[in-house]
Amino acid sequence: LEKLCCKTDAEMLSRYVFIVNRPKTENETVYYNVDYIHTAIYENKQIKFHYAEWTVKKELKFKKNGAFYVVSPWALTWDDENYYLVAYNAAAGIIKHYRVDKMRDTEIMEADRTGEESFKNFDLAASAKTFGMFGGVDAEVTLECRNELAGVVIDRFGHDVWMCPHGEDHFRARVPVAVSSQFFGWITGIGSGMRIVGPEDVRQQYKEYLQNVIQNYMD
Repeated sequence: LEKLCCKTDAEMLSRYVFIVNRPKTENETVYYNVDYIHTAIYENKQIKFHYAEWTVKKELKFKKNGAFYVVSPWALTWDDENYYLVAYNAAAGIIKHYRVDKMRDTEIMEADRTGEESFKNFDLAASAKTFGMFGGVDAEVTLECRNELAGVVIDRFGHDVWMCPHGEDHFRARVPVAVSSQFFGWITGIGSGMRIVGPEDVRQQYKEYLQNVIQNYMD
């Protein structure tokens, strides 16, 4: 690229960028998978692949006893440093997310894609309310936060999030989320400056989540 530019532009391109605290992709499979997925979407074809998970021996083991997953790819999304395939799983009859780096032996099939109607009604933007692509029951949750956490809430939920002052030191925010252990983990990571105000069933679920965590440290 530098050879195609003038000297000034080439110097701009040659600047080094160091990325820290980001796990590297240890193989090129993810790049090939992205190419297969884009090709399949363009050609309106289904794909099949083996789907893997990590074991305690740091080895990838195929799920479903090594059986192929057959899905209809509709989109790619980037979340929390990972690519996810958004695809229609005809066997389950729903839209699902798959980590692209965990896909192996990907092939484009002859069969045309299915699930067009389901995907038309699928809101890709709604992925902002998920945490690490762990889905859950959709709910509108009210959070009470210290004022210094305003930036954290806006970064997570966007500038359109409903926020209202609550006393001198706090504000309340009403946010749409998929209630899951990942969401509770995010709340816990923020610390004592943020708490769930409602709805009551979500508060209760969070209490049970914390109790289960504490139970792991009870001797």
